Amino acid sequence: MFNKMMKGFVDFFYMTGRARRKFERNNPEEKVLAADASKGIVTENKQDIKHGLAWVTSQRAVILLTDKKIVCGKWTIILDAISDAQLIAYGSGQVLKIQTKDGTNYQFGMQKNPEWTNQQILPLTLEKVQVKYSFFSTILRLILLGYIIYWLYNRFITR
Repeated sequence: MFNKMMKGFVDFFYMTGRARRKFERNNPEEKVLAADASKGIVTENKQDIKHGLAWVTSQRAVILLTDKKIVCGKWTIILDAISDAQLIAYGSGQVLKIQTKDGTNYQFGMQKNPEWTNQQILPLTLEKVQVKYSFFSTILRLILLGYIIYWLYNRFITR
């Protein structure tokens, strides 16, 4: 239930429904099969998904899967140009990893959405994994934890 509420909130914030309707209105020859609020990055190689600095500065946009292409912000990926596609589930989210025939690698992070697993146009390899943490992400989390402990100590113990 919490996952559905979170997805609803994120979709509302990104105006996913509006973006879907606008695309369908402007492209009546294409059928939208899945739409989600997403964070997207281009990676150097076909690397594992992990928390890190790249996601902090990632492109945020609505990702649309149509019967012809994937559109996310400034990126358009023709389905025929995709050599490999994986949908990796973790916790309450999922990451769509795409490798194109020219060697470009994309990762799109989004909330779990059955539209992606139910669609039949993009052949996906489905996986369930634990997301790895980068060195940067680990350090940032330790600093945040230290600050919270410091704040709690000053707020409740020293009084």
